[in-house]
Formats: sequence, structure tokens, C-alpha cells
Amino acid sequence: MSMRLFTGVIAAVLLLIMGSGNAPGANAAKTVTIYPLGDSITFGFSRATRDHRIPGGYRAELYTLLTHAGYNVHFVGSSTRNPTINLVRHHATQHDGWPGWRIDQIASHVKQWLARSGYRFKGPAYPNFILLHISTNDIIQHFDPKYPGKNESESQFMRDMESRMTQLVQELVTLRPKAHLLVAEVIPLGGWSPKIKSALWNKDVREFNAFVKTHLVPACQAKGERVTAVNQYANFSTPTGKPIWKHLPDKCHPDSYGYRLMGRTWFKAIMAILKRPTATEANHVMRVNPVPR
Repeated sequence: MSMRLFTGVIAAVLLLIMGSGNAPGANAAKTVTIYPLGDSITFGFSRATRDHRIPGGYRAELYTLLTHAGYNVHFVGSSTRNPTINLVRHHATQHDGWPGWRIDQIASHVKQWLARSGYRFKGPAYPNFILLHISTNDIIQHFDPKYPGKNESESQFMRDMESRMTQLVQELVTLRPKAHLLVAEVIPLGGWSPKIKSALWNKDVREFNAFVKTHLVPACQAKGERVTAVNQYANFSTPTGKPIWKHLPDKCHPDSYGYRLMGRTWFKAIMAILKRPTATEANHVMRVNPVPR
């Protein structure tokens, strides 16, 4: 081989290597950035343990499933509480799960959280997916900002809660229009209070979930917004909707197996979007903003 030919071959190989590193679908295209958002169920609270927590909550199972599927997972959010050792090792501790918080409280903070809680807290967060599970504490506390004295009717309470949820969803869509917002049909609720209130609580849950599935999400999709309903309730109920409390020890928060069920459900919803055949959709999901290292 002549020196000129040898030099040409080397140059071609170098160009190929350099080109593949910058091409769409290279390593960065396998990164998925996820924003877990909600209350104690996003945090990982559980009365199944002495310290009332399952490390990582559903986030641990979701991380494992996505990494095994070949994705590089970045969690974002302003909190790093309640991780697993594995999540700490892989810098995947971030989330915004706040025990006891309601829809209005999440809504009042989400803008500032997104502005400063990128991966490893380097700049704003631009998630590919926002996982929203919220409303449990609204129902338990029966709190309505319009009626601080709690003297409104049950139907008015539900209408106002649904309105607050709609406003929160629109805030998230406005702040991060390119993210896929996955809105949970939340898990069953009942338990420690008198039976009549427990029955009312889960009636409210089912009514809220029906609103999410049949009104809120379709209205968003009709406007072309990337919003999807995810049925987490079904993990803890019969096909007819009757709660199954086996993996909800306090009839509110999952045990470790229950959190794994939730992680699998989020995983299936995310994968359904990642695997969509539409080229423009796939390109959107897989392309993420450069992350400082």
C-alpha cells in the first residue's frame, strides 16, 4: 500500500468516527430525562417499614427497567431525599416528591423547581417525561383554597380540585411544552379514618381518575399537547375498580412490591412513547439537551 493510499484510508476512518459521534442517534440519543413529581407516593413513603419509607419508591424500579432496556436515565428535581444505594451510585437521586402536599402546593413551586433542578443541579431541568401523581392529600385534607372553612358541598369540592389539576397541567405544558406529561390515575385511598369517610375518599379518587382519563387528558391531546393518562389505580384494584389493599398496608401508600408495580406501569407508558413508529415523535423523545458532566 502506498503512503498516499494509507493516509487516505486513515483520514476516511477518522471522518467516519468523528461523523458517527455527532450524528443523530449517537450516545446522547439513548438518554432519557425524567421528572418524578407529586406527593409522598412519589417520595416513597410507606407504613410497611419501621422508618416509613421504601428507598427510591417507584423510581428505583423504573430506573432499573429503563437501564436494562438500554437507556441512560437522568432523574431531575429539587429533592434528593430517600434514594437507594444504586440510585446514589448513578447520580439518579433527584425528584420532587413531597409528603403531605396538595395540587395547589405543587403548582406554587414547580416553576422555580424546573428553573434550577437540572441533572446534577446544573441549570434548568428539561425533562423528556414528567410523571405526575397528585390529588391524594387534597382528598384526605378536603382542602379547597376557595373555601378555607371546608363548608362547600362535595360536588363543589370535586369541581374545584379538578380545576386546580387542570391549571397545574397547563402550567407544566406551558413551562415544558416538549416534555411528555404522564398524568396518573392515582392509586386507591381508604383506611385509617371511619368507614364512611374511607368510602368517600375512594369515591373521590375514582371520580378524579375518571376526570383525568375522560376529560383532562383528551382536552390536552385535542390541542396537540403531549399529555397521556397512566392508570396506576389498576395496580391495586380488581377489573371492576374495587380496591385491593394487600400491597397498600395503610390503604394509602404502597409497600415495596406495590412501588415496583408502579415503576413497571410508568415504564410501560414511557416505552410505549419511546417505541412509537412516527419518526418525528421518536426524534423528539430521544433528543435531549446537552448535560454538563
